[in-house]
Amino acid sequence: MSPYVELHSHSNYSFLDGGSHPYELALRAAELEMPALAITDSGGVYGAVRHLQACRKLGVKPIIGSALEVDGEELILIARNLRGYSNLCRLLSIAHADQPKGEARTTLARVAQHRGDLFYLSATDDESRLRALQEALGREAVFSELHHHLRPEDPWILEGRVAMAHRCGAAVAATNQVHYHVPGRRQLHDVLVAIRHRATLEEVRQHLFSNSEHHLKGGAEMRPLFRGHEEALAAPWEIAQECDVELDFRKVRFPGYPVPAGETPFSFLYKLCFEGLRERYRPITSAVTRRLQHELEVIEKTGLAEFFLINWDLMRFAREHGVPGQGRGSAADSIVAYVLGITRVDPIEHNLLFERFLHEEMMSMPDIDIDFSTEHREQVIQYIYEKYGWERTGMVCNVVTFQPRMAIRQVGKALGFSAELLDRLAKGVDRWFTEDVEDSMASAVPPPDMRPQSWRQFLELCREVIEFPRHLSIHNGGMLVTGEPLVCGRRAGASSWSCAAR
Repeated sequence: MSPYVELHSHSNYSFLDGGSHPYELALRAAELEMPALAITDSGGVYGAVRHLQACRKLGVKPIIGSALEVDGEELILIARNLRGYSNLCRLLSIAHADQPKGEARTTLARVAQHRGDLFYLSATDDESRLRALQEALGREAVFSELHHHLRPEDPWILEGRVAMAHRCGAAVAATNQVHYHVPGRRQLHDVLVAIRHRATLEEVRQHLFSNSEHHLKGGAEMRPLFRGHEEALAAPWEIAQECDVELDFRKVRFPGYPVPAGETPFSFLYKLCFEGLRERYRPITSAVTRRLQHELEVIEKTGLAEFFLINWDLMRFAREHGVPGQGRGSAADSIVAYVLGITRVDPIEHNLLFERFLHEEMMSMPDIDIDFSTEHREQVIQYIYEKYGWERTGMVCNVVTFQPRMAIRQVGKALGFSAELLDRLAKGVDRWFTEDVEDSMASAVPPPDMRPQSWRQFLELCREVIEFPRHLSIHNGGMLVTGEPLVCGRRAGASSWSCAAR
């Protein structure tokens, strides 16, 4: 008997449509002895790294996908390999273009343009739609998705969908359309849906699931629901065995820095350093030249010449255009950074140790933070876009998470608390939220006009939602520059250089 594998799961990186962290889903999968688990968050792969890390630790095979609105219907896309992951990322980028913030939708024609190495799960009940998916995406890659959440209508919907799939010659795959790892998170998921709609639970009743069955289930719970349709229960494991996406973030390839004819990145860096040396040090002592020569040898061995040239170029641009800027942090330990004008601290004068910044055995990239004037930051950002190309350059995002004050206001609003009460609770948050959130909430005293049961429910929901991702925002200065186009690099996730233009 094949093990059951869940291929349709929403974590809290579906942003207000998932009631569990990726690690909670992975842990529950391990408890259920599920050999693999897919995360298919809505409109993005924002939780993919956390999913991969959690699954690796727990011995569960991670599968990466996404739920995408295609011609008004949800379609689950699952990456078969790195090429499939690349196609998925490109489709997600296309789907977010020209849409309201946080929304992603596209057409079947666009999906078909990037269809390689992806599996597709569709819960459509429209036979013409299923046939169109097969024609556009490949018959062998499209599965009719079957659900059973113990609603009265589910058995006949399931049978109807199976019959339709048979008429179309489509394979079927059972999923539980997971939105939380255990039934007890249903209430939090309901609250998140209400927050997403900026309404109360009562006002969004029609958008909520009718029961708590959308939790992660193992084979023991799923088999009775799909009796007679064993092929649908076996299909997810067959798909999972075909999937192998390994994102290796240890490898870095710089976007490349154009150097004069006849020069290599290192020879050009060497030349710039000794030009800067003559400007910074008078007289030039043997200690200074030994230190510079040593650092350049380490930079050559570690292949970081372009890294320093890119940062030098940013500072050169800033100086030429009157943009105040200064490097900081451990980069100040480097005489190379000093003579290139990246930092202003003389490491010789202050007896700073270069190895604190960079040494040959380092497994991670050295860190150069450059602070640019807020008033002029946009000039630097536009220069980076023009220098390296829009397809290889992008702003870094921030994940905005629920913190105590936001949790109080938004959870309370979903529960129907008055604006006056929420204002009072939010203003008093510092009195009953400390570093130990659970202890402080447990000892919090309810307002006199609130029933103890409602207060306990409110506190529990606030506690659960703390640190949940709420939405994305743009970092005010962080940028990513890649060696290959952002959405279609062959070594997805591996070829990048980031700069912080704060």
